[in-house]
Amino acid sequence: MNSKIRLGNAGVDVARQQQTAMQYEADQARVNAGQAQAAAQRTAMETRRQGALVQSRALALAAAGGGSTSDPGIVNLIAGNAGEIAYRSAVALYEGEDKARSLEAMAKGKEYSGAMAVRSAEDRKKAAMVGAFGDLVKGGASLFQSFGGGGVGSVDAGVGLDNWGGT
Repeated sequence: MNSKIRLGNAGVDVARQQQTAMQYEADQARVNAGQAQAAAQRTAMETRRQGALVQSRALALAAAGGGSTSDPGIVNLIAGNAGEIAYRSAVALYEGEDKARSLEAMAKGKEYSGAMAVRSAEDRKKAAMVGAFGDLVKGGASLFQSFGGGGVGSVDAGVGLDNWGGT
């Protein structure tokens, strides 16, 4: 009986250790999610910076070549570049946010798994305690049967209920 209770307690302790480890992994995933978003933001900023340099160079080359910066070809080129820059910047941000969402979902999954490990261990502990109580009752019944089993009236000690202390 005592060993069942000890095993139940040990199981809960192990599950709590697992929960602690899973919480650490969840916390780390959240840190990684923040870093993924920050890296995506830096990538988007760098994409916009590079795009501004390309546009500036295109205007400088157009002006140096004797053309006007208001020529339809130059305007279309710069507008196309601006659209591409905005697209690439938005894609970088989306990829970072998508990775962050994925890491956050993983963190929540780790926390849930840890909580369920503890809950399961606590349920097994309760079952072990019920089993131990059942063993105790079974042992008491066996002891009862060994020493007379049927109650006061069935013990033949020369004194029955019908002739107890009287005439």
